[in-house]
Amino acid sequence: MSVVITVMSGAEDGKTFELSKTTFMLGRHPHDDVCLPYDSRVSRHHAQITKKCDSYFIEDVGPNGKGSTNGTYVGEKRIGTTTAIQSGEMILLGSVWIRFEAKAVIPT
Repeated sequence: MSVVITVMSGAEDGKTFELSKTTFMLGRHPHDDVCLPYDSRVSRHHAQITKKCDSYFIEDVGPNGKGSTNGTYVGEKRIGTTTAIQSGEMILLGSVWIRFEAKAVIPT
């Protein structure tokens, strides 16, 4: 499985990130796997997505693992703990909406 993150709002609307790692970080920091540098409401290390077996989970991490200042939302619901996410779901980080998609990798 690979993951495609599509930015749905903000300065980078339409930008995509294709990732094949089992754990990746989302935030403003240039070393984050999904870097969203143009929104100051996104924490440097805002959220983390992890693949476990065939499922994906998102966690609001923020600085020092204490949670981001502006929260992480799956749809309209603010998450407080590690939360399962499904392909096609919308996630809000700061004021940036992204779409999460898990895609099967077809061997060539």
